Amino acid sequence: MPHTEITNSMRELCSFQMTPLCQLIDNGIVPIKGTKSDPVLWLDRLSSIFKNVNIKLEKNEPNPCRLNALEVWPTLSRTIDKYQGDLRIMERCCRSLRFMLRCVSQQVPDLLKPLVEQLVRLYLIHKHSCFLYLGSILVDEYAMMNDCVAGLLEMLKAFIEPTFQMLVEKDGLRNHPDTVDDFFRLCARFLQRAPLPFLECEAMSPILECSLSACNLDHKEANTSVMKFLYGLIAVSQGSKQQPDFKKRQDIVTEILTSYGQQLVTNLLHACVFYLHSYMLAEVADVLVELLNWDKKFTGEWLTIALETLPKQVNGGIITATPQQLSNFHETVIEDTCAWK
Repeated sequence: MPHTEITNSMRELCSFQMTPLCQLIDNGIVPIKGTKSDPVLWLDRLSSIFKNVNIKLEKNEPNPCRLNALEVWPTLSRTIDKYQGDLRIMERCCRSLRFMLRCVSQQVPDLLKPLVEQLVRLYLIHKHSCFLYLGSILVDEYAMMNDCVAGLLEMLKAFIEPTFQMLVEKDGLRNHPDTVDDFFRLCARFLQRAPLPFLECEAMSPILECSLSACNLDHKEANTSVMKFLYGLIAVSQGSKQQPDFKKRQDIVTEILTSYGQQLVTNLLHACVFYLHSYMLAEVADVLVELLNWDKKFTGEWLTIALETLPKQVNGGIITATPQQLSNFHETVIEDTCAWK
Protein backbone atom coordinates (compact mmCIF):
# COMPACT_ATOMS: atom_id res chain seq x y z
CA MET A 1 0.00 0.00 0.00
CA PRO A 2 1.40 3.47 -0.80
CA HIS A 3 2.44 5.35 2.31
CA THR A 4 0.03 8.14 1.49
CA GLU A 5 -2.89 5.74 1.96
CA ILE A 6 -1.74 4.06 5.15
CA THR A 7 -2.69 6.75 7.68
CA ASN A 8 -6.37 6.82 6.74
CA SER A 9 -6.60 3.02 6.52
CA MET A 10 -5.00 2.66 9.94
CA ARG A 11 -7.31 5.31 11.33
CA GLU A 12 -10.30 3.28 10.20
CA LEU A 13 -8.92 0.01 11.57
CA CYS A 14 -8.09 1.58 14.93
CA SER A 15 -11.46 3.33 15.19
CA PHE A 16 -13.20 -0.07 15.19
CA GLN A 17 -11.38 -0.73 18.49
CA MET A 18 -11.27 2.77 19.97
CA THR A 19 -14.99 3.51 19.61
CA PRO A 20 -16.15 0.54 21.76
CA LEU A 21 -13.42 1.29 24.32
CA CYS A 22 -14.59 4.88 24.64
CA GLN A 23 -18.18 3.72 25.03
CA LEU A 24 -17.20 1.33 27.84
CA ILE A 25 -15.36 4.13 29.64
CA ASP A 26 -17.97 6.84 29.09
CA ASN A 27 -20.90 4.63 30.12
CA GLY A 28 -19.16 3.06 33.12
CA ILE A 29 -19.96 -0.46 31.91
CA VAL A 30 -18.67 -3.20 34.23
CA PRO A 31 -16.26 -5.45 32.30
CA ILE A 32 -17.35 -9.06 31.85
CA LYS A 33 -14.51 -11.29 30.72
CA GLY A 34 -14.92 -12.73 27.23
CA THR A 35 -17.75 -10.39 26.16
CA LYS A 36 -17.88 -7.13 24.22
CA SER A 37 -17.93 -5.31 27.56
CA ASP A 38 -14.39 -6.57 28.20
CA PRO A 39 -11.77 -3.94 27.26
CA VAL A 40 -9.30 -6.76 26.67
CA LEU A 41 -11.19 -7.77 23.52
CA TRP A 42 -10.58 -4.38 21.90
CA LEU A 43 -7.08 -3.95 23.30
CA ASP A 44 -5.97 -7.32 21.90
CA ARG A 45 -7.29 -6.38 18.46
CA LEU A 46 -5.50 -3.05 18.62
CA SER A 47 -2.30 -4.87 19.56
CA SER A 48 -2.67 -7.14 16.55
CA ILE A 49 -3.04 -4.16 14.23
CA PHE A 50 0.14 -2.41 15.36
CA LYS A 51 2.04 -5.70 15.71
CA ASN A 52 1.41 -6.72 12.11
CA VAL A 53 1.80 -3.39 10.34
CA ASN A 54 5.43 -3.34 9.24
CA ILE A 55 6.43 -0.30 7.20
CA LYS A 56 9.72 0.04 5.37
CA LEU A 57 11.00 3.58 5.64
CA GLU A 58 13.82 5.41 3.96
CA LYS A 59 16.26 7.32 6.16
CA ASN A 60 14.53 10.28 7.85
CA GLU A 61 11.20 9.39 6.23
CA PRO A 62 8.20 10.07 8.51
CA ASN A 63 6.24 7.03 9.59
CA PRO A 64 2.67 7.22 8.21
CA CYS A 65 1.44 5.55 11.43
CA ARG A 66 2.83 8.33 13.62
CA LEU A 67 -0.42 10.29 13.48
CA ASN A 68 -2.40 7.13 14.28
CA ALA A 69 -0.33 6.56 17.40
CA LEU A 70 -0.97 10.13 18.54
CA GLU A 71 -4.71 9.63 17.94
CA VAL A 72 -4.85 6.29 19.78
CA TRP A 73 -2.84 7.44 22.80
CA PRO A 74 -5.58 9.53 24.55
CA THR A 75 -7.97 6.56 24.58
CA LEU A 76 -5.30 4.18 25.83
CA SER A 77 -4.38 6.69 28.53
CA ARG A 78 -8.04 6.94 29.60
CA THR A 79 -8.29 3.14 29.63
CA ILE A 80 -5.26 2.89 31.90
CA ASP A 81 -6.72 5.41 34.34
CA LYS A 82 -10.18 3.82 34.27
CA TYR A 83 -9.07 0.23 34.91
CA GLN A 84 -5.83 0.92 36.77
CA GLY A 85 -6.57 -1.61 39.53
CA ASP A 86 -7.23 -4.52 37.14
CA LEU A 87 -3.92 -6.28 36.40
CA ARG A 88 -5.33 -8.28 33.47
CA ILE A 89 -6.50 -5.15 31.66
CA MET A 90 -3.34 -3.23 32.55
CA GLU A 91 -1.18 -5.96 31.01
CA ARG A 92 -3.17 -5.69 27.77
CA CYS A 93 -2.94 -1.89 27.78
CA CYS A 94 0.82 -2.12 28.13
CA ARG A 95 0.92 -4.70 25.35
CA SER A 96 -1.00 -2.38 23.02
CA LEU A 97 1.34 0.48 23.86
CA ARG A 98 4.34 -1.78 23.33
CA PHE A 99 3.34 -2.69 19.77
CA MET A 100 2.28 0.88 19.02
CA LEU A 101 5.69 2.18 20.13
CA ARG A 102 7.51 -0.53 18.20
CA CYS A 103 5.50 0.29 15.09
CA VAL A 104 6.41 3.99 15.07
CA SER A 105 9.72 3.62 16.93
CA GLN A 106 11.33 6.97 17.84
CA GLN A 107 8.84 9.13 15.96
CA VAL A 108 6.51 9.95 18.86
CA PRO A 109 8.84 11.47 21.49
CA ASP A 110 6.04 13.85 22.47
CA LEU A 111 4.26 10.87 24.10
CA LEU A 112 7.24 10.04 26.30
CA LYS A 113 6.66 12.60 29.06
CA PRO A 114 2.89 12.03 29.60
CA LEU A 115 3.29 8.26 29.38
CA VAL A 116 6.16 8.17 31.88
CA GLU A 117 4.27 10.43 34.28
CA GLN A 118 1.21 8.19 34.11
CA LEU A 119 3.21 4.99 34.62
CA VAL A 120 5.07 6.40 37.61
CA ARG A 121 1.92 7.81 39.21
CA LEU A 122 0.01 4.53 38.96
CA TYR A 123 2.97 2.28 39.82
CA LEU A 124 3.24 4.02 43.18
CA ILE A 125 -0.34 2.90 43.87
CA HIS A 126 -0.67 -0.53 42.25
CA LYS A 127 2.89 -1.77 41.56
CA HIS A 128 1.91 -3.62 38.39
CA SER A 129 5.11 -5.14 36.98
CA CYS A 130 3.85 -4.60 33.42
CA PHE A 131 4.54 -0.89 33.96
CA LEU A 132 8.21 -1.79 34.50
CA TYR A 133 8.14 -3.85 31.32
CA LEU A 134 6.68 -0.95 29.34
CA GLY A 135 9.39 1.24 30.85
CA SER A 136 12.00 -1.10 29.35
CA ILE A 137 10.39 -0.64 25.93
CA LEU A 138 10.64 3.14 26.33
CA VAL A 139 14.31 2.83 27.26
CA ASP A 140 14.95 0.56 24.28
CA GLU A 141 13.37 3.06 21.89
CA TYR A 142 14.38 6.43 23.36
CA ALA A 143 17.46 6.10 25.58
CA MET A 144 19.74 6.60 22.56
CA MET A 145 18.25 10.10 22.17
CA ASN A 146 20.31 12.31 24.46
CA ASP A 147 17.47 14.64 25.39
CA CYS A 148 15.36 11.68 26.60
CA VAL A 149 17.90 9.98 28.88
CA ALA A 150 17.44 12.22 31.93
CA GLY A 151 13.67 11.72 31.96
CA LEU A 152 14.05 7.95 31.62
CA LEU A 153 16.49 7.85 34.52
CA GLU A 154 14.01 9.83 36.62
CA MET A 155 11.43 7.18 35.74
CA LEU A 156 13.80 4.47 36.96
CA LYS A 157 14.44 6.31 40.24
CA ALA A 158 10.69 6.68 40.80
CA PHE A 159 10.20 2.94 40.20
CA ILE A 160 12.94 1.89 42.64
CA GLU A 161 11.40 2.75 46.01
CA PRO A 162 8.03 0.99 45.55
CA THR A 163 9.79 -1.94 43.85
CA PHE A 164 12.27 -2.45 46.65
CA GLN A 165 9.54 -2.07 49.27
CA MET A 166 8.07 -5.29 47.89
CA LEU A 167 11.34 -7.12 47.31
CA VAL A 168 12.90 -6.50 50.75
CA GLU A 169 9.93 -8.03 52.55
CA LYS A 170 10.28 -11.56 53.87
CA ASP A 171 10.33 -13.84 50.79
CA GLY A 172 9.77 -10.71 48.70
CA LEU A 173 11.94 -11.90 45.81
CA ARG A 174 10.24 -15.29 45.71
CA ASN A 175 6.75 -13.81 46.05
CA HIS A 176 7.21 -11.25 43.25
CA PRO A 177 9.21 -12.95 40.46
CA ASP A 178 7.44 -10.95 37.73
CA THR A 179 8.61 -7.73 39.36
CA VAL A 180 12.17 -9.05 39.59
CA ASP A 181 12.02 -10.13 35.94
CA ASP A 182 10.69 -6.82 34.63
CA PHE A 183 12.81 -4.60 36.87
CA PHE A 184 16.11 -6.17 35.88
CA ARG A 185 15.05 -6.27 32.24
CA LEU A 186 14.58 -2.50 32.57
CA CYS A 187 18.06 -2.12 34.08
CA ALA A 188 19.60 -4.32 31.38
CA ARG A 189 18.04 -2.08 28.72
CA PHE A 190 19.75 0.92 30.28
CA LEU A 191 23.09 -0.89 30.10
CA GLN A 192 22.49 -1.55 26.42
CA ARG A 193 21.19 1.87 25.40
CA ALA A 194 22.64 4.42 27.83
CA PRO A 195 25.36 2.64 29.82
CA LEU A 196 27.35 5.58 31.16
CA PRO A 197 24.41 7.67 32.46
CA PHE A 198 23.04 4.52 34.08
CA LEU A 199 26.36 3.58 35.68
CA GLU A 200 26.71 7.12 37.04
CA CYS A 201 23.20 7.07 38.51
CA GLU A 202 23.07 7.19 42.31
CA ALA A 203 20.62 4.29 42.27
CA MET A 204 23.34 1.85 41.17
CA SER A 205 24.28 0.71 44.69
CA PRO A 206 20.79 -0.45 45.76
CA ILE A 207 20.25 -2.03 42.33
CA LEU A 208 23.50 -3.99 42.65
CA GLU A 209 22.70 -5.13 46.17
CA CYS A 210 19.27 -6.31 45.05
CA SER A 211 20.78 -8.23 42.13
CA LEU A 212 23.19 -9.99 44.47
CA SER A 213 20.31 -11.06 46.71
CA ALA A 214 18.38 -12.28 43.67
CA CYS A 215 21.16 -14.59 42.43
CA ASN A 216 19.61 -17.57 44.22
CA LEU A 217 16.04 -16.95 43.07
CA ASP A 218 14.87 -20.25 41.58
CA HIS A 219 12.45 -18.74 39.08
CA LYS A 220 13.62 -19.25 35.50
CA GLU A 221 12.57 -15.96 33.87
CA ALA A 222 13.38 -13.78 36.88
CA ASN A 223 16.81 -15.34 37.42
CA THR A 224 17.61 -15.07 33.73
CA SER A 225 16.87 -11.32 33.79
CA VAL A 226 19.11 -10.89 36.85
CA MET A 227 21.96 -12.79 35.15
CA LYS A 228 21.57 -10.82 31.92
CA PHE A 229 21.80 -7.62 33.95
CA LEU A 230 24.98 -8.80 35.71
CA TYR A 231 26.46 -10.02 32.43
CA GLY A 232 25.65 -6.69 30.78
CA LEU A 233 27.16 -4.77 33.68
CA ILE A 234 30.51 -6.53 33.25
CA ALA A 235 30.34 -6.44 29.46
CA VAL A 236 30.00 -2.64 29.23
CA SER A 237 33.60 -2.39 30.45
CA GLN A 238 34.66 -4.13 27.24
CA GLY A 239 34.49 -2.76 23.72
CA SER A 240 36.42 -0.39 21.52
CA LYS A 241 38.82 2.01 23.18
CA GLN A 242 37.93 4.50 20.47
CA GLN A 243 34.47 4.94 21.99
CA PRO A 244 34.40 8.35 23.75
CA ASP A 245 33.01 7.03 27.05
CA PHE A 246 34.99 3.77 27.11
CA LYS A 247 37.47 4.79 29.82
CA LYS A 248 34.75 6.11 32.12
CA ARG A 249 32.68 2.95 31.72
CA GLN A 250 35.71 0.79 32.36
CA ASP A 251 36.68 2.73 35.49
CA ILE A 252 33.17 2.60 36.97
CA VAL A 253 32.79 -1.13 36.34
CA THR A 254 36.22 -1.78 37.83
CA GLU A 255 35.22 0.17 40.94
CA ILE A 256 31.95 -1.76 41.19
CA LEU A 257 33.60 -5.17 40.81
CA THR A 258 36.37 -4.28 43.23
CA SER A 259 33.67 -3.63 45.83
CA TYR A 260 31.18 -6.36 44.93
CA GLY A 261 33.15 -8.98 42.98
CA GLN A 262 33.84 -11.32 45.89
CA GLN A 263 30.23 -11.29 47.03
CA LEU A 264 29.06 -11.78 43.46
CA VAL A 265 31.22 -14.87 42.87
CA THR A 266 30.30 -16.34 46.26
CA ASN A 267 26.59 -15.79 45.65
CA LEU A 268 26.78 -17.28 42.16
CA LEU A 269 28.57 -20.37 43.47
CA HIS A 270 26.10 -20.85 46.32
CA ALA A 271 23.20 -20.35 43.94
CA CYS A 272 24.49 -23.13 41.69
CA VAL A 273 25.15 -25.55 44.56
CA PHE A 274 22.16 -24.93 46.80
CA TYR A 275 19.31 -23.16 45.03
CA LEU A 276 19.09 -23.29 41.24
CA HIS A 277 17.88 -26.08 38.99
CA SER A 278 20.44 -27.50 36.57
CA TYR A 279 18.64 -26.02 33.55
CA MET A 280 19.20 -22.53 35.02
CA LEU A 281 22.99 -22.74 35.27
CA ALA A 282 23.91 -21.67 31.73
CA GLU A 283 23.13 -18.01 32.46
CA VAL A 284 25.21 -18.15 35.64
CA ALA A 285 28.09 -19.61 33.63
CA ASP A 286 27.84 -16.69 31.20
CA VAL A 287 28.37 -14.25 34.06
CA LEU A 288 31.39 -16.18 35.38
CA VAL A 289 32.94 -16.36 31.91
CA GLU A 290 32.47 -12.62 31.47
CA LEU A 291 34.16 -12.06 34.83
CA LEU A 292 37.10 -14.14 33.61
CA ASN A 293 37.25 -12.03 30.46
CA TRP A 294 37.29 -8.93 32.65
CA ASP A 295 40.09 -10.13 34.97
CA LYS A 296 41.20 -13.73 35.30
CA LYS A 297 43.42 -13.11 38.34
CA PHE A 298 40.81 -11.41 40.51
CA THR A 299 38.09 -13.85 39.50
CA GLY A 300 40.36 -16.79 40.36
CA GLU A 301 41.06 -15.33 43.80
CA TRP A 302 37.36 -14.68 44.44
CA LEU A 303 36.49 -18.23 43.39
CA THR A 304 39.12 -19.66 45.76
CA ILE A 305 37.58 -17.80 48.70
CA ALA A 306 34.05 -18.72 47.58
CA LEU A 307 34.95 -22.43 47.47
CA GLU A 308 36.23 -22.18 51.05
CA THR A 309 32.77 -21.09 52.18
CA LEU A 310 31.18 -24.34 51.02
CA PRO A 311 30.51 -26.92 53.77
CA LYS A 312 33.17 -29.62 53.84
CA GLN A 313 30.97 -32.08 55.70
CA VAL A 314 27.26 -32.62 56.28
CA ASN A 315 25.51 -34.09 59.30
CA GLY A 316 27.05 -37.43 60.19
CA GLY A 317 30.51 -36.40 59.06
CA ILE A 318 29.97 -37.30 55.41
CA ILE A 319 32.48 -35.44 53.24
CA THR A 320 30.81 -33.36 50.54
CA ALA A 321 33.90 -32.52 48.48
CA THR A 322 37.57 -33.25 49.04
CA PRO A 323 40.21 -30.50 48.81
CA GLN A 324 41.50 -32.15 45.64
CA GLN A 325 38.04 -32.07 44.06
CA LEU A 326 37.67 -28.39 44.89
CA SER A 327 41.14 -27.70 43.46
CA ASN A 328 40.28 -29.57 40.27
CA PHE A 329 37.05 -27.62 39.96
CA HIS A 330 38.87 -24.32 40.40
CA GLU A 331 41.43 -25.27 37.76
CA THR A 332 38.68 -26.33 35.34
CA VAL A 333 36.82 -23.06 35.73
CA ILE A 334 39.85 -20.79 35.53
CA GLU A 335 42.20 -22.53 33.11
CA ASP A 336 40.02 -24.65 30.87
CA THR A 337 37.36 -21.97 30.46
CA CYS A 338 39.94 -19.35 29.53
CA ALA A 339 41.64 -21.77 27.12
CA TRP A 340 38.31 -22.54 25.50
CA LYS A 341 37.53 -18.83 25.12
